[in-house]
Amino acid sequence: MVWQAGRVQQDPLTSAQRLANLGDHAGALRFARELETLYALDGDDGATMLVWVRLCMARWQAVQDEPDRPAALRTLDAAEQTWRSPAVQDSELVHVLGAELMSLRSFVLRQLGHAAESLAAGERALDLFAELEQTAPEVLSAVGRVPLLLNRGAALADLGRTAASLAPLEQALDVLRTTAPGSHREIEIELLVLRGTSLTLLARFADAAAAETEAITLARTQTGRAARHLLATALTNHATTLTRTRHLDEALAMVEEAGDVLRETDGEPVTAVQRRRWAMPLSTEAEVLLALGRRAEAARTARRAEPILREYAEHAPLLVEGSLANVCLLIGDAEDDPAYAAEAFERLDRLNEQFPGRYEYWWRRAAELVARLRGA
Repeated sequence: MVWQAGRVQQDPLTSAQRLANLGDHAGALRFARELETLYALDGDDGATMLVWVRLCMARWQAVQDEPDRPAALRTLDAAEQTWRSPAVQDSELVHVLGAELMSLRSFVLRQLGHAAESLAAGERALDLFAELEQTAPEVLSAVGRVPLLLNRGAALADLGRTAASLAPLEQALDVLRTTAPGSHREIEIELLVLRGTSLTLLARFADAAAAETEAITLARTQTGRAARHLLATALTNHATTLTRTRHLDEALAMVEEAGDVLRETDGEPVTAVQRRRWAMPLSTEAEVLLALGRRAEAARTARRAEPILREYAEHAPLLVEGSLANVCLLIGDAEDDPAYAAEAFERLDRLNEQFPGRYEYWWRRAAELVARLRGA
């Protein structure tokens, strides 16, 4: 949240926020929908609080145990429509509400794979934040800029602007560690993970390993579910970096630990969200096994990831396009299957053209595989 909620939050929403803090997002949303109806009936008098309630609703929809990000985006659309009304535009809170609105929109759009739109919303949020720094710095939280910079860095990386992604991620880490050292560990871990990913894509493997190792070390000290999920992600990403530098046995140990963390945290995957958390560890494990020459095991593991990603692609196709292409490539390579190889190349060729630099490594591998199988 970019501002100090206590300055704008009013009593009617306190109970809903308390439920959300306890993890009861469904209860919080039920309470908030009642408030949404009441404030909508108040017309201009309730417009400012209507925006605030909808922002809370969108946040809870986006982060609940089974996130519904399309619903969160629809709620944000409704919030923005009210925010643009004269009643809100003429209020003292217009910039505060706008900064939070655009920050949340940036986050949700990024989670749906709409990187360009996420970046645009994030830039607008940063502009509004900068205005508030000049006109009303007292309403801003000390770390309010951090999520805006995180979204900016992640969106730039998703767009293939990998080198440019590092500056906002490093700036966010610096702000976080300077203004609130040790108090937002999950955000700190996520920033390190994102930084490691960009560094690996830039082939700066030593720097990537340092960021990922730091993320793993921090995550191991945390007990919350979100931090445990971040630990699994950090371990998986570190396995990718180790694979690129041919430290294959260590890479396999990392990705196996990631699986252990997910089992300890969630049990065996039952829900769609739980299954999706396994997609990257499984595909990464398949990549390591293939590099070790264990082709049959690699194929079996990649085929476990494939249905997860195809199911996910029905809900967020832009978000998982690259991961699905990667799994197709691994199956095609492990099984010498020209159909999977062709699908991988078709997907990666489109992605490589759309996001230069982001998918080049996998695109080259797919091209080489297709050529090898055609010549076989």
